[in-house]
Amino acid sequence: MKKITAIALSLALSASLTAASLATGSTAVHASASKERVQLAGHATYYGEVKNGVPHGHGTIKWGDGKQYSGDFSDGKRTGTGKYMNEYVSEGHKIKVVYSGAWKNDKMEGKGTLTHKVTDEEGRVVSHQIQTGIFKNHLFKSGYDVIHAVADPDYSFTYKNGNETLYIMGHNKDMKASWKTGKIFMAKYQKGSVSKTYTFFPGDTKAEERKNAAALKYLQSIQPRINPHLEQFERLSKQLPLK
Repeated sequence: MKKITAIALSLALSASLTAASLATGSTAVHASASKERVQLAGHATYYGEVKNGVPHGHGTIKWGDGKQYSGDFSDGKRTGTGKYMNEYVSEGHKIKVVYSGAWKNDKMEGKGTLTHKVTDEEGRVVSHQIQTGIFKNHLFKSGYDVIHAVADPDYSFTYKNGNETLYIMGHNKDMKASWKTGKIFMAKYQKGSVSKTYTFFPGDTKAEERKNAAALKYLQSIQPRINPHLEQFERLSKQLPLK
C-alpha cells in the first residue's frame, strides 16, 4: 500500500498573539478631540480612543518588529472586533499570520478567520492555511480548516463541529465528483460512535479491502450531507495560492 504523507503544521500562535502590557507605564503624548497617542510598556505604541490612560474604544496598537492590531479595546484589552497581523522570521522562513474577527480579554474569542503563510528563503510559499469559524482562548474550535502545502498530497481539508469531524487529503477540484466515484486520496468521517476511513489505495489484505469498500459505500450514502462542506473546501482553497 502506498504511503500517505500527511500535512501536519503547528501554528504556535500563543506567543505571537501576546501583546505588550497595555496598562503599565502608559503615557499620553498627544491628544485630539477624541483620540490620543500613547506610549505603552514594552516599546508598544497606541493611537486611538482612551479611557483612564489605557486603550478603550477603537484604535491601533503596534509592537515588536511586525505586530499590529487595529480594532476594539475595552479597559486596555483587545475586546470586540479587530484585525491582528504579525510577520516574523523563524528558522529562515518568513511567517505571516493574519486574524480578523472577534476578541475577548486579549484573546481570539468568537467568530473569525485566521490565515498562516510560510515562505522559504528563496521566496517560495511552502504552506498556506486558512481557518474560519469559531475560536476560543486563541484556539480554533469549530468550522473549516484548509491547508495547501508543498506535500503529497498538496491539500488537506478539515471540518469540525461538536462531535462531527470530516478530514480529507487530496486535490481541490471537482471534489463532489471525486467523493461520488471514490477517487479520494483519503477521507475520514466521524460523528458520535460512527467512524469511517477510506483511501483510494487498495489494502494489503482482503479484510482491509472489504473494510475500505464498506467505508466508501457509507461515505457515498451520506454525500448529500457532505456536499456543502466540499463546496466550502473548494471555495476556501482558492484563497491559498503557493505564490
